[in-house]
Amino acid sequence: MLYFVKDNVIHRFPVSKRCDARRDKEPLKDTIPHNVEECPWCMRYWPDEQ
Repeated sequence: MLYFVKDNVIHRFPVSKRCDARRDKEPLKDTIPHNVEECPWCMRYWPDEQ
């Protein structure tokens, strides 16, 4: 799974349908860095998104 950090918040790539963040030119990462907040829409499990 790939991630990107925007405004010190980590998001999953591709972004969840519920999240309004869009990746511009942020680098994609395959690990979660320390000292960033997790996006509640991207980083949590939602039953209807499998």
